[in-house]
Amino acid sequence: MKKFFILLVLLPLLVACQERDELLFIGNSKNWSVELVVSVINGSEKNQLEIRYNGNNLNSIESFDYFVENNRRETTFGAEKVNLDKDGSYRNNALSSNSPSTKLEDTFNITINWNGYSENFELKKK
Repeated sequence: MKKFFILLVLLPLLVACQERDELLFIGNSKNWSVELVVSVINGSEKNQLEIRYNGNNLNSIESFDYFVENNRRETTFGAEKVNLDKDGSYRNNALSSNSPSTKLEDTFNITINWNGYSENFELKKK
């Protein structure tokens, strides 16, 4: 019982000490909308990206490429030949870094290439 009591007292302290910050960046273009969530947890940065196709020809898109870069050119990532789900969305939750570099004043630029088309637009902090 004594061990349980000690655990009960220490658990909230451990949870409270876990440092977590989240930043949301959003942007839209004629055919696409993007949300980028940057989470910093205990000194590690994780990026969650969602890209949605807003155009009228979802079935014509076999795959697309994207490239993301922050305004300071310190954070860059992307992928080639990725696919949309049946709802026209693509999600990538596996982007992480051991050294956080995203700042409150940052913006991101994304370039999306598909079917011979290309759109580039800015993601701003929400």
